Amino acid sequence: MRARLALEAYRIVAEGGVRALTIRSLAKAAGVSQGAVLHHFPDKNAIVLLAIEQTLTLARDDSMAWLARPGDDAEALLRAMLAEFHAFFFSDRFWVAMGITIEVSKDGDLFPLVRAKVAELRTPIYQAWEDRLIAQGWSADLARQDVRSAAALVSGAAIRRFWADEDDVSQAVELDWLEARLVQARKR
Repeated sequence: MRARLALEAYRIVAEGGVRALTIRSLAKAAGVSQGAVLHHFPDKNAIVLLAIEQTLTLARDDSMAWLARPGDDAEALLRAMLAEFHAFFFSDRFWVAMGITIEVSKDGDLFPLVRAKVAELRTPIYQAWEDRLIAQGWSADLARQDVRSAAALVSGAAIRRFWADEDDVSQAVELDWLEARLVQARKR
């Protein structure tokens, strides 16, 4: 029951935003009574947390598939990391998670819970990439910086799509980033 409710909560938010996610809409989408929803989730905040958890669990599962791919050398590993970040930041899952976070950002009770859930589900992905880089010879500090800068670069390109189409500049910036990391890796 929880899994069905979680999937439907994600779908409702993906299609209509947090405002569309009500106990009634979730019950209808899942084919259960409102009482059944309330049995598992006492209020709307609980179902919003369910939606963000489902969204980022799906994203985490996708990311883990990327992390499982072999990266025998620095270039393959960095390219895999960039590809995983593209897969996440250009996905509906990222935008659903971003939409939830933005919609609840002014709710002093719910926003900290959403932030904590996002950190709980995304931080291990970044840590796993750091660990992969460290295994390739990066220092812990440099691995953290490179993962963070790659995520910032790709998420920035994704957000830029609000006002501009994809262009050659974004690709060139990413290739410059990659080349700079490879030069550093060759020096180790």
